[in-house]
Amino acid sequence: MKDTELDAALHQRFAEGVVIAGTSAGAAMMPDMMIVEGEGESNPRPESAKMDRGMGFFPGVVIDQHFAQRGRIGRLLSAVAQQPAILGFGIDENTAIVINAHEVEIIGEGSVTIVDVSELTHNNVDELLMDEPLALCGAKLHILPHGYRFNLDTRSCVC
Repeated sequence: MKDTELDAALHQRFAEGVVIAGTSAGAAMMPDMMIVEGEGESNPRPESAKMDRGMGFFPGVVIDQHFAQRGRIGRLLSAVAQQPAILGFGIDENTAIVINAHEVEIIGEGSVTIVDVSELTHNNVDELLMDEPLALCGAKLHILPHGYRFNLDTRSCVC
């Protein structure tokens, strides 16, 4: 859908205040860059997440879905290490994020895992072959259930 008339119409309506929502792949496509393929595994490697252009409704982040159920922490870590997003959101099944201005609210049965790499001190992604283990130093991890919020400006939890 990217760069089509439908894309332009959706962005126009979004700018006018219309709510844009998606579930599963519909949630994953909200950022500028999205995970289009990859294995759910705990050991992050560059090949754990293949990235491509998303729709750009939620810039500067990457979203993974069915997160805890499919063991996708390694995939999310790989995704944030490979591209300029500083926040990764792993959304469990039957769970959602609601974005209001500069705050994300978690609703539903599961949790949302947030990976913040804004203060990363080192990663080795540029030095690796696709199947070699990834190093990330200084990443922050937040796990938030229903009712919690996350401030996008301060990158902090709101209890």
